Amino acid sequence: MISALTPPALVLSTALAFGPPAHDYLGTWNYDQPDRATMRNVAVVGATPPIHVPQIGDIVFTRTGARITGRTDQGCTWTFAVRPASLELDPPTQNCFNRVIGSAYTITKWSVTVAGRHLRESIEAVSHQPGGDYAFRLDDGRRTRATAGPGARFAGSWRYDPADPAARVNVVTTRYDDRVTQTPRQGEVAFSGRGRVLTARTGDGCAWRLTARGNTAKLDPAGQTCGGTTLSFWTVASDGHRQASVQAGTGPDGGAFLLSVGALTRR
Repeated sequence: MISALTPPALVLSTALAFGPPAHDYLGTWNYDQPDRATMRNVAVVGATPPIHVPQIGDIVFTRTGARITGRTDQGCTWTFAVRPASLELDPPTQNCFNRVIGSAYTITKWSVTVAGRHLRESIEAVSHQPGGDYAFRLDDGRRTRATAGPGARFAGSWRYDPADPAARVNVVTTRYDDRVTQTPRQGEVAFSGRGRVLTARTGDGCAWRLTARGNTAKLDPAGQTCGGTTLSFWTVASDGHRQASVQAGTGPDGGAFLLSVGALTRR
């Protein structure tokens, strides 16, 4: 027991020794809005030149025995040990084939700390691409506990920023049996709806249903089809002025497409 007579240094050392309880980590956490200027929630993939990849989406932490299991919105599952002041990936090297992006990666270090409604994280990994393996680093990852707030920050008309092939911004990669193509993503998306349920209307006349929690909206349910296009994945993060998105699916011609770095601005 810590009493009023306990020396301050001992109180501090005791708090550090025990750290936050494991249940403080449990629940659903969204990445905060990425910021290229400060590199908050922007990973560096060590191609030449390096590619900056905004991080969006959520992770759900649950307890599994003495460990914590984290499942991301892109379908990968990771296990963590609860340390005195953080969660640490355990075992320290884990691999997942990400079906959304169509490639695998191996995480070698992932540390997570919690303070109330906010998480901080850092990740070191290897991204296994068709052209080779590349270092992946996220030095300043930040998340906020997801809440059931309304989707007002999404409402309105949004325009895709000009495509930047060098940075892979708004460039759609489509894979066929015999070739791979890259095309710019252009046009507008109009979001409407009440509460958490949103309708996103795209320039081809299709309407897609998403569910918002906090700053993040996700395709719900997955596997929606319109005009021969099937969306298997669509996650959007918004601060009311900017959007970052990841989208994957199959087009009318059978090609599997991926927009890994989507960027939109409110009109």
